[in-house]
Amino acid sequence: MSTSTETAHESAATGWRDRVSALVVPRVSGLPRVWVVVWFPVFVVVVLGVLTVLGISGSSTGNYWGFFGQGADPNLLAGSPRPIRSDEWLVQSSWIVSQVQQGFPVVNHTLPGGMDATIQNDLPSWDWSTLFRPHVWGFLVLPLAQGMAVRWWLPFAGLLIGAYVFLVSVMPRRPVTSAVLAVALGFSPLIGWWFLPTTIWPYAWAFAVLVAVVWGIRSSSRVARWVSAGVAGYLTVTLAMSIYVPYAVPAVVVVVFVGVGMVLQARFSGEWSRWWPLLRRITPLVLSAVGAVVVLGVWLATRFDTIEAVLGTVYPGRRIEFAGALDYDGIVSAFGAPFAGALQNGVSDGLGPNQSEAAAPFMTIVFLVPLLVWLLVRSVRTARAAGAVRRLDWTVLSVLVVLTVLWLFLLVPGWTPIANLFGLTRSTDGRLRLAFDLLAVIGIGVSVSRLDRDRVRARWWVALAGGLVAGASVVCAWYALRHGLSPVIASATNWKVVSVLVVVAVVLIAFRLVLPGVAALLVGTLLVGLGVNPLYRGVFELPVDTKAGRVIEAIEAKHPDAQWVGVGTTVQTSMLVESGVHAFNGVQTYPPEEMWDEIDPTGRYENAWNRLANVNWTFGSGAPKVTNPVRDQVLVTFDACSRFAQRNVQYVLSDTPMDSTCATQVGDYRQGGLDLHIYRVR
Repeated sequence: MSTSTETAHESAATGWRDRVSALVVPRVSGLPRVWVVVWFPVFVVVVLGVLTVLGISGSSTGNYWGFFGQGADPNLLAGSPRPIRSDEWLVQSSWIVSQVQQGFPVVNHTLPGGMDATIQNDLPSWDWSTLFRPHVWGFLVLPLAQGMAVRWWLPFAGLLIGAYVFLVSVMPRRPVTSAVLAVALGFSPLIGWWFLPTTIWPYAWAFAVLVAVVWGIRSSSRVARWVSAGVAGYLTVTLAMSIYVPYAVPAVVVVVFVGVGMVLQARFSGEWSRWWPLLRRITPLVLSAVGAVVVLGVWLATRFDTIEAVLGTVYPGRRIEFAGALDYDGIVSAFGAPFAGALQNGVSDGLGPNQSEAAAPFMTIVFLVPLLVWLLVRSVRTARAAGAVRRLDWTVLSVLVVLTVLWLFLLVPGWTPIANLFGLTRSTDGRLRLAFDLLAVIGIGVSVSRLDRDRVRARWWVALAGGLVAGASVVCAWYALRHGLSPVIASATNWKVVSVLVVVAVVLIAFRLVLPGVAALLVGTLLVGLGVNPLYRGVFELPVDTKAGRVIEAIEAKHPDAQWVGVGTTVQTSMLVESGVHAFNGVQTYPPEEMWDEIDPTGRYENAWNRLANVNWTFGSGAPKVTNPVRDQVLVTFDACSRFAQRNVQYVLSDTPMDSTCATQVGDYRQGGLDLHIYRVR
């Protein structure tokens, strides 16, 4: 009886496996079926769509509650706002609210002389270029809370969907594995601590282009080739309009190398016997790229003066990085992802100057090098055994080559002019880490596709070599942190578990136990990446949610042409920017000529203010003096009796009392732990 029961169970299990296998059988072209392509994107859109409707995002604007609120923030649903994420909550969100206040103009008039909103901080505006910034569309048609949620979740959806579609394009029988790996990428510590549209679109763009290459080569459907190429071309414009070059460079470098490798693989693997038919297949992608260049050419031509001003800044316009700049501490930081749990506890010493700069991806691609090299050698040996020629696996080789180029740039000095040809000098060692995130996903997808195609597992010593490299990297990082007396080790409570999970993941993937392997990688990633950003309902609006903000709004209604200066902490700067008044405070993408002609008419401090920076003020005496506490901060002294103030400033917002015979107090507004003062210059 038991034998019959066991046989029945085995038969049922076999039948279930057969039915599942039948569902994921790829097309003749080797590409996945429609349902395999769409199920995960639909799931992502539904989940993130619900969060958007509810006005829930990961914004850290709730930091303002710490200044103005009392008790628990009722809009904080989970996690904690991150003060270090100031680029998001203090800078970009403030300018977004400013745009809302001013009616989404093309030129924001907060800073005297105005700032081009189509260049600055990726802002919403009623300009044709907004067609290529889908993440800001919500602000134009939805309430602010929902608009902020669209801005937060849409690029993230693009990353998840792009990574997934790429993975199922090369691993068509593994939709669940592809989804798990895409989610693991989404919670990379590097992504979480730098979460902005300008830093996430490069991921989505990279996968979109690679998908267009794969489908262009393999798909017999003209519609599929044109649609994938169109998405890639559209996102090319989106990426370029962000003008955040340090993050775009690593994505472009990876895509160029791997894309060329894929084309060479198609040509020399026997899939295509001649160049011309192959090149015709990728014509849609080429034409899409040409279209993107045309759009960008028009965009640049219609705001050439602004682009010239940005490129003419001391920072970042003239910034250049040198080959071989990565030092010992930088190497430790690059391999520090297992210890990234400490960052959520506010501890980064030993990994970087702050949580964001310390954030790093799991260096999975480095740990996969033994597997990739084995696959490359195996492709040559297999071809020779079959009497074939030119059967080198060009895609695998391209992954190894670009990985080598990146490490050479980071570690080896003396070839900066050559590295400049690749654009690498326009990024930084911290931003180049994006490439390792991308290559990890690409490397796993390509490796598994080869193992699945040949139905083999890597040799045991290959798998263990990868695990050994992963384990050794953790031991070396641990030793360096311990030797440097870093508090990171004690604060990163899960680092041992995370390290074991990464080692196990690398070994399992090489043994072709891919789903358990990427599941281990996902768990390890969630242990250090989940909770980096909060879940927050709505937006903390300074003009609405603060006493001083409402007074500023009332003054602006009576005196719309008045000009303001905010003195003290950066909160005053954000309040003036969000209120939409004319002010000498705010983050400038480039220095407005009119503003600095009024502050520094002789140009004495040009080297200090000609930069992308947050402009703040402190009390001083006499004419304004300009300094740089750090390279992206401009600090100016303010004296109400100075010629500058008497001619150009009508109101002052300060977090400390101002003792001056040239100003009278309008009011004192205490809220939460902050006491703000408004003065009228006379």
